[in-house]
Amino acid sequence: MSSRTITILFALLVLAGCGESAAPKSNGAGAAGAGGKLPEQSAPENAVGGFSIQLPETTLAPGEELEPCWIFPLEVQGPSHFVAAAQLITGEGLHHGNITTRKKTGEGIRDCTNDPNGSIAGGEADDILSGGAVLFGSSTQLVGSEWHRFPDGKAYRVKDGYEIVARMHYLNTTSQPVTVSPQYHWYTIPEADVVDELAPFAWALTDFEIPPKSEHTISTECWLYEQMKIVDAMPHMHALGDRFTVSYVGGSRDGEAFLDDRGFDEASDIYSFDPAVDLGQGDGVRFGCTWKNTYDKFIHEGIGDNEMCILFGYAYPATQAFSAVATEQKCIPVLPPPPDAP
Repeated sequence: MSSRTITILFALLVLAGCGESAAPKSNGAGAAGAGGKLPEQSAPENAVGGFSIQLPETTLAPGEELEPCWIFPLEVQGPSHFVAAAQLITGEGLHHGNITTRKKTGEGIRDCTNDPNGSIAGGEADDILSGGAVLFGSSTQLVGSEWHRFPDGKAYRVKDGYEIVARMHYLNTTSQPVTVSPQYHWYTIPEADVVDELAPFAWALTDFEIPPKSEHTISTECWLYEQMKIVDAMPHMHALGDRFTVSYVGGSRDGEAFLDDRGFDEASDIYSFDPAVDLGQGDGVRFGCTWKNTYDKFIHEGIGDNEMCILFGYAYPATQAFSAVATEQKCIPVLPPPPDAP
């Protein structure tokens, strides 16, 4: 698989959340559907350290939209580099943020908005292809707190010699000025407690067209050449999204859905699975989206009024957490870089 294909995949992933303006999401009822549940809303009891960042305060006028980028030192406190949980705390004004690590380029906290790889729409791909980690992806227009917390014994690693890159998308949907300054906290557990090392994945369904004034569903099948177990997943659609489903293909559970999300709403979109979803119980997966197009125009894949159909999350074994770029006719799987690559 070419590096260009992988770059396209991650470019699709990092655009998640760039849809039309929406009401803020709260940390209320949370994800539900099929076997998933809201992640635990606290740090692991066996946490031994971690690291944190807080974005500099930015004041937004009503309707103002900004895409700042900031670099932070990766300063891990404690003996472990294995992350088992993460928390976002934010007020009004955060549309979404993509937090990754990349190989160190300098010292201290600094603005990267004008850097070649500072864009919200693609710099993350280079980070991951170069051995970086996906630290956090948030639900759209969240207000309050949101957690990624993995089941016991599950964690991903962060590496020495790397830095944190926060590519942010701010949007003030209110009628008053707001000041936004998101905080992120990551919690590590002892390496001896890690039973399964995780890696991120993304499945993107592309190249679709939704007719005007219609309900429209598309789906695709991806056949697996490596087994994979999912512990954390976040579906993404925009405001016209009505349903996102993922089910087994083949095997004893053929046709059974393990994720059934009822579309765009104000709850957290993060699902936690314990026990993990074992894709080895089938030959592959089917995933797809349903939209209700209220416009008098065709809707395509993209930002603004347009739509997306993406699932991303964390899975193990880390070397088998495949990502995919798919259309209704075909699916191209992509395996991740080795987690211990320098």
